[in-house]
Amino acid sequence: MLPMTKVTRNQPIYVFRLNPNIALRWTSLGILLFILATAGISAFYQAIHGQSWTTGVVAQPNRIWRAILVFLGFIGIPIGTFIVHELVHGFAFAAFGGSPRYGIGIKYLLPYAYATSPGKHFSRNAFIVILLTPLVIIDLACLVLLAIFPQATWLGWVVIINTSGAIGDIWMATLLWRCPPSITVEDRTEGMAIYAPVAVQTQDLPFRTTGSKTFTFWTWLNMSLMFFMLLIVISFLLPVVLEIFHVPSFVVGTDDLWILRWENNARGFGIVFNLLPLLLVPVIGLLGLLVKSVSNRHQ
Repeated sequence: MLPMTKVTRNQPIYVFRLNPNIALRWTSLGILLFILATAGISAFYQAIHGQSWTTGVVAQPNRIWRAILVFLGFIGIPIGTFIVHELVHGFAFAAFGGSPRYGIGIKYLLPYAYATSPGKHFSRNAFIVILLTPLVIIDLACLVLLAIFPQATWLGWVVIINTSGAIGDIWMATLLWRCPPSITVEDRTEGMAIYAPVAVQTQDLPFRTTGSKTFTFWTWLNMSLMFFMLLIVISFLLPVVLEIFHVPSFVVGTDDLWILRWENNARGFGIVFNLLPLLLVPVIGLLGLLVKSVSNRHQ
């Protein structure tokens, strides 16, 4: 975080910038939102159409093109969702008198797209609307279309990616909601500048710096969630590769204690993970974190 400046009419009282600690939290919470949104889409589809929402990669024999289409969708849907998300941000900026600009960048080794309106000050409530407009509009539009067209199951992935990808917008909107209504906000590529009347003090703002212990916890949480996200990615990509090379069915482990099953038979092909033993990985990491914490206290 940047240090707080002296409060004047022309200077920001606080500048919120993305740093490694916040990026780590956003990643962890974004993955949690991904999981919750996936569960929500599954429940929504089941309630509306009375059948399961298909999320795995399973194809019929000699129909490898279906799996390849899923693979292409795995790449194309996120990119398209991010582009539309930022365009909606831009429309929202323009609706409140801003001049939107778009761009892409890399932060902490991760690529990102952005929409911004430099130099324009927005009211607190207007900026909250700007932050949340893509989340609300894109999700609602896709849910309505998914309810009308049950065969367009890919719309569920748009909702999931849009929701989890909006974690930064949700985070900043939550902070702004806790700020005094009299503040104004200037959007910046990697954060926002808060301007306030002289009567507003820095202690009236909800921005706080977190300590190293919290960072350690979020590091563990992020690594655990990234592990399960990796499994999801593998479940999409690995079946395509295995089928292309006509790999026969196999099991990683034993019949009683297995981790992964690859099935390739007359009914089709697919990959399944056994989550019970895989849960041991984050549990062991948590135990290691607790042991380290206790050891540090005794030193």
